[in-house]
Amino acid sequence: MKVQKTELATKLNKIKGVVPKKTTMPVLQGILVKEGYLIANNMEMTVKAKLEGIEDECFIIPERAFDLISNLPDGEVEISVTAQNTITIKADKIKNKYQTMDPEQFPDTAAQNAENQLTIKANILLESMKRVSYAVPAQGNNAVMSSMCLQAADGQLNFVGLDGHVLAWDKVDYDGDFELLIPKNTVDKLKSLGLTGDVQITHSKTGAVFITEDFEVYTRLVEGEYFKYQTMFKELPIHTVVSREDLLDAMTRAKMCTEERCPVRFEIQEDKLNLSIKDKTTDYHETVDLQEKLSKPLTIGFDARLVLETLKAFGCDNVGISLEGPKMPMIVEAEDSDFKTIVLPVAIN
Repeated sequence: MKVQKTELATKLNKIKGVVPKKTTMPVLQGILVKEGYLIANNMEMTVKAKLEGIEDECFIIPERAFDLISNLPDGEVEISVTAQNTITIKADKIKNKYQTMDPEQFPDTAAQNAENQLTIKANILLESMKRVSYAVPAQGNNAVMSSMCLQAADGQLNFVGLDGHVLAWDKVDYDGDFELLIPKNTVDKLKSLGLTGDVQITHSKTGAVFITEDFEVYTRLVEGEYFKYQTMFKELPIHTVVSREDLLDAMTRAKMCTEERCPVRFEIQEDKLNLSIKDKTTDYHETVDLQEKLSKPLTIGFDARLVLETLKAFGCDNVGISLEGPKMPMIVEAEDSDFKTIVLPVAIN
């Protein structure tokens, strides 16, 4: 096969993270070239990247060749494979051979029965996924909590992440009825591929497929029922509005002054938010102006890291903040969309 190095390396680098580091199936530690696609599979997720001009090829690029391909000079790359599964890679004055594996050993991508199907614009899908994904824990004992909920109900498509300390919820208009629990690894991969155009999502009870013109992502789904997140959002009596950038900058400065995991103290009175962090070496204070006066004063503590990550998830100029008491969650809402989050408080002296 002959292909431009830039296209090959770009697609290879986008999907090689799926290749498992450890596996009982050594063939999975390569990338399959088949029917016009580069294919990576870790048995939980399969990612296919379209590569023009290789429709009749079928072989495996071994993991040891990934870095070489990325560092080849720009121009045409020629790859050939013998019947004994020896792969030769040539570019300009460079030539190298590797022993590879039989592509017939590579497991087939599990086909999904099209029980349900929807189409959504890639930018809408990715924007909502990026907003809520910070609230999905990377790993944990609870598989349901370590997934992003994609739920269609009541004319809305809901995107939800929850880790026990923070809850993030975004939604867009959609007419349908289903619930998919998507593993965090799949969410992260979808975010990193640079999907464009329309995304067709086909799903069954056990798996889902995300298809665009350039990529196909097959994933298993987490079994179980998601939490009743809607009931956690309610009207709270104390409300104000603050510049997201001002609060984010203040939190960043406060957090960089301490290496310890200590809470940030919010002392709110009328139209002022006095935040502070104190530990063995730091006693940081800063005042942030609020755009609406609070009906009553309140002192409450939060995990500084969670407040920072929450603010970074928003893209608007101002956010609404609603509170009830020193032991009750804080609700943060966007001014330009339906995105909103809940941050649980922590004990402070």
